[in-house]
Amino acid sequence: MNKTLIALAITAALPVAAVADVTISGSLSSKYKNTGAIDTDSMLRVDSSEVLANGMTATAGFAITADTDDDTENSGTASLAGDFGTLTVGSIDADGAFQAGDVGGAVADTTDSTSSTASSVYGIHFSGSVAGLTVSAQLNANSGANGKTGTYAAVAAVTGSGTTSTVNYVANGDNSKTKSTQMSATYEVNGLSLGYAYASADAKDGNTTTHDGVNEAQTAVGASYAMGDLVVSVGKQNLSAGGTTSPDALVSATYTMTADALTVVAQADNSPNGDYQLNLSYALSDAFSLSSEVDKDKTTTMVGTYSEGDMTFTVARQDDNTTDSSVTLDYGNADLTVGRVGARAKSHTSIGRAAAAQYSHVTYKVAF
Repeated sequence: MNKTLIALAITAALPVAAVADVTISGSLSSKYKNTGAIDTDSMLRVDSSEVLANGMTATAGFAITADTDDDTENSGTASLAGDFGTLTVGSIDADGAFQAGDVGGAVADTTDSTSSTASSVYGIHFSGSVAGLTVSAQLNANSGANGKTGTYAAVAAVTGSGTTSTVNYVANGDNSKTKSTQMSATYEVNGLSLGYAYASADAKDGNTTTHDGVNEAQTAVGASYAMGDLVVSVGKQNLSAGGTTSPDALVSATYTMTADALTVVAQADNSPNGDYQLNLSYALSDAFSLSSEVDKDKTTTMVGTYSEGDMTFTVARQDDNTTDSSVTLDYGNADLTVGRVGARAKSHTSIGRAAAAQYSHVTYKVAF
């Protein structure tokens, strides 16, 4: 008998292991600016999920991101979920366990810059709930797998007076994480939420003074109560490191009203000197919508969007009185955008971002 046929017959007789569902996704975008610069970003992600024989669910995923600055980063996460809760290892939110207990919103999210909303580290995270009580805990690693600490570099920034100053920032690919533990507990009953959170150390060494989020030996307590469209919350953080003075309690209220196509969100709080914000959005039709944000200092943003078939036209008036505009054509998995970004008059020296000139761009993005 043919040896190949024998081999196939033996293989067919062997038991076949269950294969988890696997999803592969990714994207690649390239932006050309009229200044001559080309910025290319890419991402490849693989995710899988499997229901185990004991009823628990195991998931795993990893992502590879890269751009033309040779800033390449790999991140992976694996989790196990069941009646006990969810255990996650790998790339996690740097202050996830702490923020879960900061019900009153007394501590800002740990971020890397004004353009980001979250910061990731490698670590272990657990969260579980029973009878309205939720507990979370995590351990942050102090570095990546290579054990290296972060590197700092200097960058020149133009101040409002036109002079040049030097500020420090954490270079791309920052892995200057801080080994730390976080824990929190929340309890919810009849619209009332109570919470407590603790962190042993900074979530990231690379934090700046204005975007540092979680600090060393920091605690937070808070409460929130929802009464229909009105949500009232109070939070208090305590700082014990370095003899710093803890801020006053933060009290805030948010009211949301919807009337047909109009949505109004009004928010007010007592920090730092009493602040309020008004957000409005109005859908004139299925194709045209307007949104606006007004702050206490009377800075206003206005965004208008018009869609017709595969085309979307957007104009945005920013709070620094500059205007951005773009036209996007949707080709299914591919998007082509032509736009213009207004000059950024304000510099953010705390994160090393200088004022920027206006530019036009053409961006092509493909996702799968």
